[in-house]
Amino acid sequence: MSADFQKFKASFGVSWFKAGWAVFKTQPLTFMMMYIFIVIVGLFPFVIPNPIIQMMCALAGPFLTVGFYNAALNIQAGKSIMLADILKPFTTKGRRLNLFRLGLYQLGVALILGVLMSLLFEPVTSALQNHTPDQDMQIVIEQIAQAISFSDIAIFIALQSLAMMAFAYALPLVYFKEQANIFAAMKESLSVFYHNMAPLTVYGGIAALLIILSTPLSLVPLIFIMPILYIGFFVSFQAIFATQSSQSEDGPSQGNKSQDDKDSVTQSGRFDA
Repeated sequence: MSADFQKFKASFGVSWFKAGWAVFKTQPLTFMMMYIFIVIVGLFPFVIPNPIIQMMCALAGPFLTVGFYNAALNIQAGKSIMLADILKPFTTKGRRLNLFRLGLYQLGVALILGVLMSLLFEPVTSALQNHTPDQDMQIVIEQIAQAISFSDIAIFIALQSLAMMAFAYALPLVYFKEQANIFAAMKESLSVFYHNMAPLTVYGGIAALLIILSTPLSLVPLIFIMPILYIGFFVSFQAIFATQSSQSEDGPSQGNKSQDDKDSVTQSGRFDA
């Protein structure tokens, strides 16, 4: 069954980022270590190119992300957190199977997009593979430029964006709202992006700007920036789905917020997940 959700103005994109900062600064080092842990797990498949390890790391992604979200939820509840809290979803009975299923869906979509990318950019790949050390690099660059199709790039970006939007809110819906129907959760996630395009665009703009500003410093500031963005996005989930009550794995929520309290609650960063 479809979940009810709120619709917000563009300015709330800024409010969600501020709320993310408010939660992050409570225990910044712990959140930074959690993000580093997520990155390390994500890089394992590139360091150890073993199909089994690659699959395990891919399926672990949803568990680690909701572990991060649940840590933010505990901070909002006035509790302290530690790095090991990011692993709690692996031991949460009643929710692990759906997270595992969602991970399989994500893995399947990633494989489909990988095949599509190889088909769309096959001429570029061929130009790179046929390159020899004694060949003029300028000629290779010209061949690649001729092989690139901006329409193919646009198609791939559009499909990649749709996939990201489909899973973005589906993940917390599956875990915190216990949505067992993965397709329904993905559909709901896409609907949320459609109806909250303005605030999410503002939030995405803030994220893009911060990432660009970190580029001259070799993206090192992302260790500080990304945890705030993770938390801010989870706050947006809490705000958008604030009409429904649920429970974190550490206890019940404090109750639903009324529509009249929605603005003040959003700005403080405290919602029921």
